Amino acid sequence: DKTDNPKFYRQEELTDVQTQNLSDVIDYAVRAEKTTVTPDDESAMVVRQFISGINCLPSTARDEMLAVKKRFGKEDGVIAYHGYQSFAPGEATPELAHEIGVKLAKEMWGDRFEIIVTTHLDKEHLHCHFCFNSVSFRDGGKYNYSKTEQRRLREASDRLCREYGLSVIEKPHKAP
Repeated sequence: DKTDNPKFYRQEELTDVQTQNLSDVIDYAVRAEKTTVTPDDESAMVVRQFISGINCLPSTARDEMLAVKKRFGKEDGVIAYHGYQSFAPGEATPELAHEIGVKLAKEMWGDRFEIIVTTHLDKEHLHCHFCFNSVSFRDGGKYNYSKTEQRRLREASDRLCREYGLSVIEKPHKAP
């Protein structure tokens, strides 16, 4: 519902429903109150925001993704993919969670797709959101989310978490 909810930051100038949905998911993922940490010490001037673009700039990602779709004539069907990676409460710092999320996104999709990676800090468990174009900027091919890709994503995420000494779900519940 977060990726298809008109209550989330509707941009009135957009009329195409799919274009609006892409804007909705990017806007949700980059919300400052979810991705920004301010220092506890009021005298400190460092404010960190955990938003990264891979093969695109976060500020122009929507337009870049739409331009790729237009260039390859693939403006229909699935517009983008939105996924997430969660970490056990208290196990990772925002910096570490974001570092792992960026590495995972680069490994999974970084050779062909534009990706926004954000780390949300607003829950007890830190989690990264990934929003990536369904059309490759390299060759115009569409991403195929399959059971094989789902397994590859889980394996890559688990391997990265183990490399950083974080826990993984050893026996994940299989969806029907």
